[in-house]
Amino acid sequence: MSKISEASLKVQDGNDRVKRAFQTLLIYIRNVAKSPDEEKFRKIRLGNPKFQERVGNLKGGIEFLELCGFERSEGNKFLVSPRDKVDIRLLNYAGSFVKFCNDKSLLRSS
Repeated sequence: MSKISEASLKVQDGNDRVKRAFQTLLIYIRNVAKSPDEEKFRKIRLGNPKFQERVGNLKGGIEFLELCGFERSEGNKFLVSPRDKVDIRLLNYAGSFVKFCNDKSLLRSS
């Protein structure tokens, strides 16, 4: 199993929260893949309450984004996907996998 698969399966904490996390992860991934030159899509403020609620507080959420190329920056205040490191193939794979998991509700129990 790939690291992307393992990380996305760790994102679990109640079915509704997981679905919302998968939907949010998919938005982040798609935005970077579609517009890699847009910095606003490549930078996530870790302290953002909505990010914490939807992704950051769930096991595996931040790890998944890091496996997609996001890196912690500015004293761990942000996750940033550096433009010169954006891997469209990886993002497309990760997005397909997240969509599949969300659509099929393939969640591993703790």
